Amino acid sequence: MTPANGVGRAALVRAAQGKPASSAAQRVPMGIRTVAGPGAETTATPTAAQPDRSVERLLRVAAASGSARTRNLAEKIAGLVQELTGRVEAEEAQRREREAAEAQRQELAEAEAQLARQLAEVRQKLRTTGRDTTAQPSRSRREGAEQRAAIRAWALANGHEISARGRISGEIVRAWAAATGSEVTR
Repeated sequence: MTPANGVGRAALVRAAQGKPASSAAQRVPMGIRTVAGPGAETTATPTAAQPDRSVERLLRVAAASGSARTRNLAEKIAGLVQELTGRVEAEEAQRREREAAEAQRQELAEAEAQLARQLAEVRQKLRTTGRDTTAQPSRSRREGAEQRAAIRAWALANGHEISARGRISGEIVRAWAAATGSEVTR
C-alpha cells in the first residue's frame, strides 16, 4: 500500500484501529476519522466558546448584512417570528379563558350540589315535622267527588236543573252552601 497524503501504512492501520498516531506524523489521511478507543489516553481539548446564536442576534446581524438577499430573508423571518408570537399569545389567552370558564362551571356545579343538599334537608325536616298548620288541608279527589254528588242530589231534590255529569254552575253551588250551611271545597 502506498502512502496516502504523505501518511504511511502503519499510520493508516493505527488510525483505523483508533490508536493515536505517532508523535512524528500527526497527519491523518482524508476520510479517516480517528477515535480514541477504550483505555486510550485522552487529552482534553479546550472547546471554543459557542457564538451567540439567538434568533434576535441573528436577525440583527442579518439586517445589517451587506447582502440584500440576507437582509430580505431577515425581514421575512422577523415577520414570521412576530406572527408566531401573536399566535402563541392568542392560544395562551384562549387557554386561560377556557380554564377560567371551566373553573366557573365547577364552582356553579358545587353551588348547585350544595343547594340540592340544603333543599333535601329542608324537605326531610318538613316530612318529619308535618305540614304547615296555617295552610288549608288538601282535599282528596274522592272528597271532591263526594261533595259534587251531594250537590247534584240536593239540586235535583230541590227542583234545579242539573246534568248528571260536567261542571256544576256557581249559582247552584252557592244555593247548596246556603241551604246546608256547608263549605264548598272544590
